[in-house]
Amino acid sequence: MAGEELELERWRAALMSDLGSPDTGVSTRALLAMTFDDPDRERVEAVLLDCLSPDTDPQIRTLAVTCMGHVGRIHRAVSADVVRRLEELLDDPALGGVAEDALGDIAAFAGEGLK
Repeated sequence: MAGEELELERWRAALMSDLGSPDTGVSTRALLAMTFDDPDRERVEAVLLDCLSPDTDPQIRTLAVTCMGHVGRIHRAVSADVVRRLEELLDDPALGGVAEDALGDIAAFAGEGLK
């Protein structure tokens, strides 16, 4: 593994560790860093989708939904799985409005970039 790739994997491992922190501030910073800085859209989407688990802290769940919109803006593409999951959340009392915003970002920035 090249030095740059090794460094990326170490960075990802540190973020995943931080994401599991009981400190919500640490977890949210890790989720944002991954969303904005990891070049692997599919990997980021998988983490975000995992964060929607009902046993995940509500703040992390909300941020994960918001980050799905960021992924669409940053990468100009999102998977059909992300769109489908966001659509499922539209009726959720806690996440529906955030899901609607994320879908709006995806429509505006990713448009036809559904993968």
